[in-house]
Amino acid sequence: MTTAVVMKKKERSEKTSASILDAAFLIIAEHSIADTTTSLISARAGVSKPLLHYHFKTKEVLMERVLDRLLERLLEIPMENFNKNISPLDEIKAIFQKYKQTIVSEPALLVVFYDFWVYGIRRKQYRDKITQRFLGFRSYISEIVKVGVEKGEFAPEKSHMVPPLMLSLLEGASLQLIADPEAFNMDLYQYMALDALYAVAGKKSA
Repeated sequence: MTTAVVMKKKERSEKTSASILDAAFLIIAEHSIADTTTSLISARAGVSKPLLHYHFKTKEVLMERVLDRLLERLLEIPMENFNKNISPLDEIKAIFQKYKQTIVSEPALLVVFYDFWVYGIRRKQYRDKITQRFLGFRSYISEIVKVGVEKGEFAPEKSHMVPPLMLSLLEGASLQLIADPEAFNMDLYQYMALDALYAVAGKKSA
């Protein structure tokens, strides 16, 4: 078997795996993890159940890979508009804006994430992965805050609370928008949330 044939076979396999993962994500968003079946997933992906199980031996293995992929996507969000030339304060604002856009434009991300979150209460493997996602977000924001303190943009006394507060504000908005999208004005919420973050950081919003 030539190298070209091997590479083509690998590419085809990866494409099939990605299609199955995409289908699994959509089925979870529509039906929940509890009501998701490999039959539904294989039908949505357009593959046979034996082929699905060739790529993912069990539903549990498939669900964990969906979660891994989802968490990777969520951790990408704050880094998508990274700009080393803007101030730490403006970077915090840009991250909040990007999350707000994602909450509004990609609600399925949040629906599936919170479904896994509920399951994580009873399944340690899910809970550990989600905990690492929260840790990754807080660590990323902590580095921004650290630079802000060094530049005099953030006061050192309370700025260490910016990462957990920011995470709480974003997750809180996400939950409310899923449950009741008409509950509040997201633009006003962003303004007030940033005002709270700036107050903790020792600065007032512009």
